[in-house]
Amino acid sequence: MSSNKTQGAAPTPGAFEVGNCKPPKHSQFQKGTSGNPKGRPKGSKNIKTLMKEEFLRPVKLIEKGKLIKLPMIQAIVRKVTVDGLTRGPREAKLALDTYTKHCDTAEASAIDELMSGQSPFELTPEQYETAKRKLLDEED
Repeated sequence: MSSNKTQGAAPTPGAFEVGNCKPPKHSQFQKGTSGNPKGRPKGSKNIKTLMKEEFLRPVKLIEKGKLIKLPMIQAIVRKVTVDGLTRGPREAKLALDTYTKHCDTAEASAIDELMSGQSPFELTPEQYETAKRKLLDEED
């Protein structure tokens, strides 16, 4: 049987076997030298900055026959809430879930009304009691 390795040559001190995942020493990165020497350009923006700028960019809308300018995030919130009223239970659930997630204050009576009828979002009895207790504590 023959092999691809050279036979008879004894490894010298500091010798390095070249093979899979073992490139020759001369083509490896030198110690202390970055693999990306130029790095990220100065002034480039990360995704968080780009998203913030985009959501705060003003957009033009026509409301009641008048042209208005709003930040994009406000226009999105407006669209979600209007769809919650007009399109159906799935959109209503999205609007209510968004409200409950981001708005800390709500009247306990509003929660009672939502729980007594057919609500597009559902709370377990434990979640309901916790929310009611939290609201009552905030009012005091």
